[in-house]
Amino acid sequence: MKNILILSALFASALFSNAQSVSDGLLYTGEDLKGTARYRSLSGAFGALGGDLSAIGSNPASSVVFANNFAAVTLGILGSDHASDYFGTSTETINTDVAISQAGGVLVFESPENRTISKFAMSLNYDLTRNFDSSKRIRGTSPTSVSQYFLNNANGIALDNFTLLPGESVADLYQFLGQDFGFGAQQGFLGYQSFLIDPIDNSDPTNTSYVSNTGTGSFNQDYLVETVGYNSKISFNVALELNNKWNLGINLNAHALNMERFTSIEESNSNADATVTDVRFDNTLFTNGNGVSFQLGLIGKLTKNLRIGATYESPTWYTIEESQIQEIITRVTNVSPTEIVRPNILNLFEPYRLRSPGSATGSIAYIFGKSGLLSLDYTTRDYSQLKFSSDNGYIFRNNNSFINENLERAVSLRIGGEYRVKNWTLRGGYRMEESPYINKKIMGDLTGYSLGFGYTWGKTILDISYDHSERDFSQQLFDTGLDTRAGILNEMDNIVITLGFNL
Repeated sequence: MKNILILSALFASALFSNAQSVSDGLLYTGEDLKGTARYRSLSGAFGALGGDLSAIGSNPASSVVFANNFAAVTLGILGSDHASDYFGTSTETINTDVAISQAGGVLVFESPENRTISKFAMSLNYDLTRNFDSSKRIRGTSPTSVSQYFLNNANGIALDNFTLLPGESVADLYQFLGQDFGFGAQQGFLGYQSFLIDPIDNSDPTNTSYVSNTGTGSFNQDYLVETVGYNSKISFNVALELNNKWNLGINLNAHALNMERFTSIEESNSNADATVTDVRFDNTLFTNGNGVSFQLGLIGKLTKNLRIGATYESPTWYTIEESQIQEIITRVTNVSPTEIVRPNILNLFEPYRLRSPGSATGSIAYIFGKSGLLSLDYTTRDYSQLKFSSDNGYIFRNNNSFINENLERAVSLRIGGEYRVKNWTLRGGYRMEESPYINKKIMGDLTGYSLGFGYTWGKTILDISYDHSERDFSQQLFDTGLDTRAGILNEMDNIVITLGFNL
């Protein structure tokens, strides 16, 4: 029998979905260390320097620093390591991916002497701002069963709504519940249909209370999250130089978001009073979005060696669409060896808008003639300005309340330097990004360092960098019921190669 995927629109039910969460909002709007190998070698401390294609994405005035036309492409070998701790059990997951992480070019136009506008530049640059290709695994023995998630969603809903009518299929009722009662009712139905939960009074169609069939005791759990996809930014840039001293620039940015996340939990128990001994619950979430933003930037040459920079980055205004498909498999001792509930319904959630917080950056750099430089960037961003919205204004009220109460202003610091020896350049950098959460146990600060070198011959430049970063955070398994948390240390190690051409 062929599996037919049916589309089901869950407009008003988006409030009850675990798809549109605040943590996902931060994930979608955040950025990793991005760009060319030179930019990454200095940990992104380029706000007062310019002369790098990825630096244009940080300060639009950077493009006019180039002495001539230039183009570059960057290949990244991107690695991540998630080490989890869940009720004393440690699990490590390592991932590696290869991607084109930057590509772009700049055109520079010199003005005749004694003109106020001494130089003009136009550029187009692509940066992979966040790579979602990764997986993490959480294993351990918990005192709470995943059945609690289904119980919390089922309680309060009459048994009659979970009971199949003659000729009605699981897909029919699952779709009806989503459209008329919401996502939570679908979760309760999955638990009931898979025998994971039972009504207190099976003979009463108005029954609204349910009990778990996984018994009392401990539960061995294996929780897997696998994601693929990306967040990218294309910057359309123009900049000019005034009197050979002040650089001004503007970026118009187009953002693209594409992610697929597969989440699976497997649970087993040997509890004496359990009639369900094994559970597997799978969810696949599909996310697509587009956004726009702009940036204004300035770079000034205060002296021959000292430069300053300032950048304002607007919020990014995203429009996001999400959909989800689910299935559950249980082993039931008194009914059948295996019960599979696979509705083959793709839930389409109402499109929504997501506004990221804007930022302001101040920068300073000192140029040691032709031998090297030191640079520092300081950025502030108010994460309490993150906002969800939709045509049904009440849907994201809880998300926005959580943001107001739990997120705060955070700063980031980036320091970088390079030293030149003939055709070689040696580079290094350090960065620190504060957590957006008031409670640092949910997410800690990020720290990282970077190293790199470059070699130039003729009109061709080769840059190679290595960067490492790490951050602790807490992963909650489900939004209700099984709301236990695992501690996770995320480490990222990236090797990036850029080939550039002076044109």
